[in-house]
Amino acid sequence: MSKTSDAIQHFDGVTPRVVANLSNTSFDIEYVRDDVEGEYSDDEFDEAYQLIMANHVTGEDFKELIGEGEFNAQTLFFDDIIAFFFPSDRYEGIFASFDYDESFPVSEFVEYVSGSRTDDQ
Repeated sequence: MSKTSDAIQHFDGVTPRVVANLSNTSFDIEYVRDDVEGEYSDDEFDEAYQLIMANHVTGEDFKELIGEGEFNAQTLFFDDIIAFFFPSDRYEGIFASFDYDESFPVSEFVEYVSGSRTDDQ
């Protein structure tokens, strides 16, 4: 398990739904919460992987377009789920999703996970 995945799973006060290590051609599910485990098929995980990676590539392109430096995280807000992607290389990173409401500590979470990252992500 990478230090980023470990930090995600041990952030106080919230438990992830899913944590996955995404590479340029495949993904490894590192954690699935018990009550979420049966919700998604392998095909749905594969489709999600493809969509997340496409979104990541466009985010990287947008970062370059506006001249921004470090790209710490992409965040997607839904009605009751929040998803994060923490890139490590152009086509690699860690994905995590959580149950979401207005009390979720988004900024603190991103700072905590970003601060834990090292070259062995």
